[in-house]
Amino acid sequence: MLQRTAVVTAALLITLVSVTGCAVGPGGAASSADPAAVPQLDPQVASMLDDALRTVQASPGVASATNRIELHQRWTAADGTDVTPPGLDAWNNRDAGPAAPPPIGAVSPDDPAVPPMPTPSARPAPPAGATESHSFSSAFVVMMDADATPSEAAAVPVAMAKQIAWTGVTLTLQVPAGPEHVRSTVTYSGTFDQRIPDETALGVASGLATLAATPGVTGLEASIPQTMRVDYGSLTIGVSPADGATLARVHGVIDETAFAETTLHGSFGNGAKP
Repeated sequence: MLQRTAVVTAALLITLVSVTGCAVGPGGAASSADPAAVPQLDPQVASMLDDALRTVQASPGVASATNRIELHQRWTAADGTDVTPPGLDAWNNRDAGPAAPPPIGAVSPDDPAVPPMPTPSARPAPPAGATESHSFSSAFVVMMDADATPSEAAAVPVAMAKQIAWTGVTLTLQVPAGPEHVRSTVTYSGTFDQRIPDETALGVASGLATLAATPGVTGLEASIPQTMRVDYGSLTIGVSPADGATLARVHGVIDETAFAETTLHGSFGNGAKP
């Protein structure tokens, strides 16, 4: 039994939310003396996110694609202390649709899920004199066909980066297990404010495909950071059997991929590090 870490669809925040019903000052901030407004996503931003989703859904090799948008509202006291009322985001996003699905990567039984923030029955009131700021996050989850090629998988983040220009977007991309390879998952975290080079995306997809088909590999998850530096990301690999020959073979394959210098994580069932 292998123990692996969970892939978390983390979403970085940016202040690109338009607000109705309150006076907004520079930087998206407003005084709590103004009427408290529920944040609203700018229609142009929403349209661009929708266009990106439709592009991905129509891409070759894509089995399914979803996007969940959440709005965030923060209140800060004059001394910089965060005084956001508990449950405010949950209330603001109560109509955002079904709860976000659990991570599509492997989840360790020793890593319990964090329960969601309960939604208050009424909108929490912010404290007087606090400053308000709005932001949003967008989490794309894309499932490829089990026989999708590395080129098809690589085309997804490249296409998204051509239509989206914000760090608040995260992509979790999975290729399910097939007859000759295990499941692989890669998360691009906050990278979509820049061009994603074709060769970088293809290097990531090809490396994952190669490792997923390597004998002895039983699980595979990668994370690409906002910098798009693959070697600054992480790679989590499950390996069996737990012997030196298997580890040496897997390490040898890693060294021939885009993940050669990436931080490596993994464990055997007894907790020993590979």
